[in-house]
Amino acid sequence: MSVKKSFFVITIFVFVALFAFSALASDAKTDGEKPQTTEVKEVKSDEQEAPKVDANIKTVNINKADAIELSSLLKKVGPKIAAAIVEYREANGEFKAPEDIKKVKGIGDKIFELNKDIIVVQD
Repeated sequence: MSVKKSFFVITIFVFVALFAFSALASDAKTDGEKPQTTEVKEVKSDEQEAPKVDANIKTVNINKADAIELSSLLKKVGPKIAAAIVEYREANGEFKAPEDIKKVKGIGDKIFELNKDIIVVQD
């Protein structure tokens, strides 16, 4: 087999493998579950109310959850940051307030704001 033909065969194989993997990954993410939603109520007065959280959204106790739970339930938190949360908790003790998660390297205001409605520190 010529070098060009071998390269072509290998390239096709890689594209097919990537396509199959992406299809499997997208199926694994959905698992037939409905997406979690947050209901926001519009208030016409000067004072704004906090958004109402749908009862179907699961809370995450950042003092009890392991890295797998943290990475799967918190938005924009992958395995590396989830491990950092667990390591911080083990080194410094339990979080006193949900905002304390921002002390972990990799968790800033943006990630906290995305998750503040589901983060708890007590059951």
